[in-house]
Amino acid sequence: GSLVLFTSLLAACYKPLQAKSPNDLTRATAFLHKEYKNKCYWWEAVELARKLVLTGFVLLIPEKSAFLRLVVATLVCSFYAV
Repeated sequence: GSLVLFTSLLAACYKPLQAKSPNDLTRATAFLHKEYKNKCYWWEAVELARKLVLTGFVLLIPEKSAFLRLVVATLVCSFYAV
């Protein structure tokens, strides 16, 4: 839900952000992109995806495979660090 919403809002803001001509939508969604450079406006959606993977997908791995959960979470964090 939120990932799709944030991504679609950021996609709609692409042209005004690149043209540096803010409109009502870019001002209303500034909480999603104001902390980032214009070329990295989409990073908040990536961060939300990382959080969802770590809190949702990793928990789908059975509890008896706790080590596998740890390995998957570490790999996800490592992927986002690069």
